[in-house]
Amino acid sequence: MANLKELRIKIGGIKAIRKVTAAMKLEAGVKLRKAEQRALASKPYANELRKILMTIKREDLERSYELFDGRESVKTEALIAFASDKGFCGNFNYLLSKKVKGIIADRRKQGVNLQILCVGNKLYQLLKHAPSENVSLELIADFYKGDMFSNAKNLASRVVSEFLGEKVDKVSLVYTNYHSAMKMGVREDSLIPLDQEENRDITTTIFEPSADEVLENLLPYNVGVQIYQAALESMASEQSSRMRSMDNATRNADEMLGDLTVRYNRTRQYGITQELTEVVAGASAIADE
Repeated sequence: MANLKELRIKIGGIKAIRKVTAAMKLEAGVKLRKAEQRALASKPYANELRKILMTIKREDLERSYELFDGRESVKTEALIAFASDKGFCGNFNYLLSKKVKGIIADRRKQGVNLQILCVGNKLYQLLKHAPSENVSLELIADFYKGDMFSNAKNLASRVVSEFLGEKVDKVSLVYTNYHSAMKMGVREDSLIPLDQEENRDITTTIFEPSADEVLENLLPYNVGVQIYQAALESMASEQSSRMRSMDNATRNADEMLGDLTVRYNRTRQYGITQELTEVVAGASAIADE
């Protein structure tokens, strides 16, 4: 009977956990649909803006732009990394931290100091226990709360100001690129300088009032747009990972409940059989007397 009691306690505990994981799966599914709509709706705009700037011919400009071309020597790099503030999202934060650690090792070999701006408490917690001489960590708190576009603009204004003030020589972005609920991957992009892409279009782009005046406004604006898009895709990836993780946890709970129920029934049947055997043996002994 002691075994039956233990099994009942385990079954009750797993049922309670299953209710939680099933509820979290449904909640993540609802949040995923909203986050996915926002991320996919703004993605063409962000990609097209980036593509336009990447394909501008340098010879069409009257002067050079550090936000465009960067600096010859990179001593300090600012790395904006997007993770989550909450857990229970599978390997979402682990894969991102693995990518960031790889970047840290690479920059150490190059002799570049790294200033990591962690958007998401989980990444900050994972990285702060592995200090490095060439790395400084900073947590960007409450980024996902309130007006995220304004937060992205403020963060963009900060890194652009630090770049122009020569506090950093390069600005990069690490986030989880969202394609669909089943397809995503960690991606690294260069924000400053902007990568150049060969323009194979034979048509000539005419800028009004001029290419230089357009770039003076578009280059800082593009930094904010790309940060905002990375945040949206990171949020969608987080919810997708959490939904799949909670789905797996619910399925595992169902399997454990099935196994424990079988064990419970067998133990109970064994106990009943043993009691019947004892009763029959006692009755036979009395009859023999």
